[in-house]
Amino acid sequence: MALAAHHETPRPPAREIDGTPSRGIRVEILEGHGGIMPDIEQEWTECLKKAPEHEQLFGYYWIASWLQHLGHGGAWAGDIRILLARDAERRVVGIVPLAKRQFHGIDFWALAGYYQPHRGIVCLPERQEAACAALAQTLLEMQGWNEVLRFGPYDTASTERLLLVRELALHCHRVVRFDQERTIVARNIPSSPEEYQRMIQGRASMKRVLSYERRLLREGEASIRHHCNPSGDELRKMIEDCATIESRSWLTSTEEGRPRFVSQQSRRFWGQVCSRQLGPQGQLNVWLAYFDGEPVAFRFTITTGSIRYMIANQYDQRYERFRLGWILYLRDLEDCARHGVRAMDMGNGNLRYKSRWGGAEETMSRVVVVWPPGPLGELAARLTSFGPIHRRIRRRI
Repeated sequence: MALAAHHETPRPPAREIDGTPSRGIRVEILEGHGGIMPDIEQEWTECLKKAPEHEQLFGYYWIASWLQHLGHGGAWAGDIRILLARDAERRVVGIVPLAKRQFHGIDFWALAGYYQPHRGIVCLPERQEAACAALAQTLLEMQGWNEVLRFGPYDTASTERLLLVRELALHCHRVVRFDQERTIVARNIPSSPEEYQRMIQGRASMKRVLSYERRLLREGEASIRHHCNPSGDELRKMIEDCATIESRSWLTSTEEGRPRFVSQQSRRFWGQVCSRQLGPQGQLNVWLAYFDGEPVAFRFTITTGSIRYMIANQYDQRYERFRLGWILYLRDLEDCARHGVRAMDMGNGNLRYKSRWGGAEETMSRVVVVWPPGPLGELAARLTSFGPIHRRIRRRI
C-alpha cells in the first residue's frame, strides 16, 4: 500500500528569478513500497499536458511500469519517493521520481525509470527555476546520513535537469558529476514524403539499401510490418518477436550488450508501458522484418512531439548480408517525413556507424551523485573528484 508523507520547504528569502518570485512553491513527498506507485495518475497527467515535448516520455506509467517490473527485485528495493512541487494554487508544476537501490549497505535514491533514452524529471517552464530551487532544497533536507542521491543518465540539453543539479551544487559541496558518452542525434530529417523521395534518389548509399531489399525479396518470402501503437494480441506478438530477434543478435554474444526484451521482466515492462502509455498516447512505432516466416530484424522507436527516440535496432546475425538495419531505417525515415518528426535521437555508441544515418554528437549524457551529509560524505566527494578515482567510477557507473 502506498503511503504519503508531506514536507513543506521553508520559504526562502524573497528574490527575483527572471521577474518571478521564488516563494510560493511547496514540495510534497509521496512514498510507495513493494513496487507500487502512489495513486497520482490524474495530477501527473495534468501536469504533463503543459510540459515541453522532451518531457512527454516521463508519464505516470513510464515510471509505474518500470517500478513494478524492473525497479522491484535484485538491487532495486521496490521503494519510491515522488517529490511534487506545487504552486500557491496547489497545482503540480514539477515532479521528481526517485527509486531506492541498495549497494553494500548504502541506499542510493536514483532517478526512477528506464535508462533509455535517459532518465528525467517533469517541470513546467513558467515555474522552472523556482520549482527546481524548492525541489533541490527538499532533496538535501530529506537525505539521510547513509543515503546517496543519484541522477542519471540524463541529457544535459534539458534545462530543468541542469537547473536542479545547479541548485543542489549551490547548497552543498558533495555533488560530483560524471560525464558519459555524447548523445547522437540526426537532424537532417526530410520534411515531407516528396523530400524523402528526393533524398533517396540523390544518395547512392540509400539507393544501395533499396537493392538490399530487392535481394531479400528474391531469396525468400519476405515482409516488413509496421506496428503503429498496437494493442492486445498484436502487441504481445510484436514484443515476443522482438525478444526472439534480440536473442539471436550480437547483444547476447558479448558482455557489453544490454538486451531490452530478452528477460521476462523486460517483456512485462514493455507490455504494460506500451498498453497503458505509449500506445494510447500515440508514441509507439515498431518495424519488424520477416524472412520465410521467421522474425529476423526490428526497429523500436518512441516519439514525443517532433522528437523520435531509437530504442533498439537489431537483427538476427544469420541475416547480416541483407543489411536489415538500413532497410528498416529507411522505413522509419519515411514515416518521420510524413508525421513532422524533426530530430531522431539515436542514443550513444558507435558514431561511425550512426553518422551514416545522419547522426552527429550533440549534448553530453551525465550522471550526478550527491554524497551523504556529514564528514564521510565530504570525504567521498573529494576522493571521487580526484582524477584516477573519478575515471574509474565513471566507467563503472
